[in-house]
Amino acid sequence: MRNLIERLGRSSLCALVLSAALATPALAGEIILPSHALERGGVVQAVYRTNGLATGKGQLFINWTDVHGRMVEDRKVPFQLMDEDRVGFPLDLRRAAAMKNMLRVHFTLQGRNKKGEPDMREERAETVFIARPSERRWRDYVIIMWQEHNAEQSQLLKSLGINAGQWVGRNTAPPDFYLDNDMRWYAENIATDFYSAYHRWFPDRPVNWMFREAREMYQKDPTRKEAFKRRPSLSDPAWLEKVHDRLIESVKRNAPYRPIFYNLADESGIADLAAFWDYDFSDQSLEAMRRWLRERYSTLDDLNRQWGTTFTSWDLVTPMTTSMAMKRTDDNFSSWADFKEWMDIAFAQAVKMGVDAVRSADPDAYAGIEGAQMPGWGGYDYYRLSQSVNAIEPYDIGNNIEILRSINPSIAVLTTAFAQGPWEKQRIWYELLHGNRGIIIWDDKHGFIAQDGKIGERGREVEPYYNELRKGVGALLINSTRLADPIAIHYSQASMRNEWMLAQKPKGEAWAMRRSSSDERLDNDFLRLRESYCRLIEDAGLQYNFVAYRQVEQGELLKRGYRVLILPRSSALSAAEVREIRAFVEQGGTLIADGTPGAFDEHSRRLEKPQLDDLFGGGSNGPAAAHSFGRGQAISLHADTLNYHQNRLISKEGEVFQLMRELLGRSGVHPEFTVTDDAGQPVVGVETHSFRNGAVEIVGLLTNPQLRVDEMGPPQFKSNERFEHARKLKVALPREMYVYDVRAAESLGKRKDLNVTLDPYEPRIFAMSAVEIPELETRAPARLRRGECGEIGFHFDRTPAATHILHVDVTDPSGKVIDYYSGNIIASQGRAEKLLPLALNDAAGKWQIRVRDLMSGQTKSSTVEVE
Repeated sequence: MRNLIERLGRSSLCALVLSAALATPALAGEIILPSHALERGGVVQAVYRTNGLATGKGQLFINWTDVHGRMVEDRKVPFQLMDEDRVGFPLDLRRAAAMKNMLRVHFTLQGRNKKGEPDMREERAETVFIARPSERRWRDYVIIMWQEHNAEQSQLLKSLGINAGQWVGRNTAPPDFYLDNDMRWYAENIATDFYSAYHRWFPDRPVNWMFREAREMYQKDPTRKEAFKRRPSLSDPAWLEKVHDRLIESVKRNAPYRPIFYNLADESGIADLAAFWDYDFSDQSLEAMRRWLRERYSTLDDLNRQWGTTFTSWDLVTPMTTSMAMKRTDDNFSSWADFKEWMDIAFAQAVKMGVDAVRSADPDAYAGIEGAQMPGWGGYDYYRLSQSVNAIEPYDIGNNIEILRSINPSIAVLTTAFAQGPWEKQRIWYELLHGNRGIIIWDDKHGFIAQDGKIGERGREVEPYYNELRKGVGALLINSTRLADPIAIHYSQASMRNEWMLAQKPKGEAWAMRRSSSDERLDNDFLRLRESYCRLIEDAGLQYNFVAYRQVEQGELLKRGYRVLILPRSSALSAAEVREIRAFVEQGGTLIADGTPGAFDEHSRRLEKPQLDDLFGGGSNGPAAAHSFGRGQAISLHADTLNYHQNRLISKEGEVFQLMRELLGRSGVHPEFTVTDDAGQPVVGVETHSFRNGAVEIVGLLTNPQLRVDEMGPPQFKSNERFEHARKLKVALPREMYVYDVRAAESLGKRKDLNVTLDPYEPRIFAMSAVEIPELETRAPARLRRGECGEIGFHFDRTPAATHILHVDVTDPSGKVIDYYSGNIIASQGRAEKLLPLALNDAAGKWQIRVRDLMSGQTKSSTVEVE
């Protein structure tokens, strides 16, 4: 419309409007649909209501078009009315190929009124309706552009594989530029003022100005707690109600379009991102914390014994600030640690309230937070958050993605794409292989669509692999189950708190004066050690799961058959955790630890004797000391595991790498697929990813550099140069198997081993099965008339796979791929059907239907003669 106005000018436009008004019939009817937004699964009954009761004969001329320019229907329906004002007609929503559709009805009547006078009517009505996207579950890979673009630019983005955008969830109208290009979106930043109060965009001040003010307030008067009152409090009932109601209203506006997900807030946190601070001493927070404490402690006396306090009433219970806790000489930080745990709970509860509000109005919805931070402060206890959200976009820091997929693999995880170049390509593949379901692109420098409106350098760079990800590879991995070896890494929020206190206590007030969110990332041995253990296991050709503190208490170690448990400075353990760890070792498990596990209880109170001391049997020299306990063993590591993630970058992994391989091997944990170099030696820097799909195993090999390598300290560690070259590898299979090269779409036959050249920036992905994947069979009509729906069938006879992903390209007689008829199909148990809803104005001639099975690489083509 804007372009039309600019071309016509104001006077011409006025003349056009006047002419249209004079040509419009005086009377108008109304099109009534069951809803503004309709499901695509079947036929709905529509109604035309004329302007007043009528008797006589007439016709409805029905015209249905969509934003692709398809004429879906153009038909007439004869009718006869007897003192009625409604004419019904069906709409087959299976024919919809776009969200936005236009329905126009021309009504004509020849009849007589009650007085016997002629009743000649000619009316017109039109409406826009939405055919909701059919995907209720997140089973395909999405590529989302954050920055907004106009309609022409959006078409270019689609050619790059980008299929969605973002739209602020508080907007009252839907984004026409997405609807007109049939692109989906996610509802962005609905409640940043609540969840991201201390880190959000303002036009005239820094994003964290409120946090800066709190710090300045504390520095002026450290004795007052005003600086430690979060505004708004995450426990404020009025704010919780306000946000709840706002989310409901946002969902009501957005649900018709089935957004990809609802984002409560970006870069949220208790304070500024993952910065440490003594929030929240507000009255609302303390009141809620006291209720929680009463549930946790049986009596006030129990709390006083644990905290070392003398409160005479629950209403007086107030936790210590950090400065107060640091002054204690008995290493009893219980009051402070319980307060920090409460804040994790308050944040997780507030997030869950938001997600529950969204899903109360849109039960199929995915909802969560975006820009999530590293595990640690700011509310980022990922065990609790994994119970609160079903979608999340975290920055990949501190193994948060591995923690999430370990604890709750059903969560839809995305990542942000900021950069460009070969390592960015590698990272996108890396995140997919680690369980991600899509990316959100940040392009503030116009790298995808340049300012001249053409595809930019960054866009040209990503187009090949973005389109490959969208054309089925991503969906294949998403619809397979990621596997891990029987290795558990302890995820302990209590130990994180405890180790932070022990590290920062000697520094006094530095936490309040200089420490930022980035410092919590860069100056964090607890986080670095966990990172090193992950790289050690991955370099050994194995995978792992994080097992959270509560899961340990619930017996997950024995229930899930783990053979090895790693305690990375798990200095704070509950009695229930200790009981389960003991049982695990007694029944044959291997316990590997560094530091002194269980020196503190879960409240951060130092104990007279470490709780697992007897398992390790006292001190010992050497890089590792093993001690038998029951049928298992406990191993205390003294080697330099802390710096492994750095040392591997400069080929100095030696002793630690060999030691870990030996310890895991002696525990009965060996790679199912053994990867060596061409000389048969173990390799460092190649990660093996395994997925289960029925009886088919999908194996991905990818270079495993160091993420955020520029943050690795001294200059010699700030490079992934060691991994920047192709590698010749040998892969030994556990038995003879049929092997398929997924990306090359090639069957490699029956093999016991593979010789593989691995590009440093792209994966090799293989599907392997004990039995051959059967032939793909297709069924398609030989002829169709324009306006007809053709059913196309696909099936495999007795496939070993649980789910095949088929990519279908439908091309018109000119050879153009018609994207809205094409796409990925999920074939559960090897069977699927697809509807081809040809439009009345589609081209006549020979149409081609090409289908590729992503798993086996088979391709089939069919020709349909369209008349």
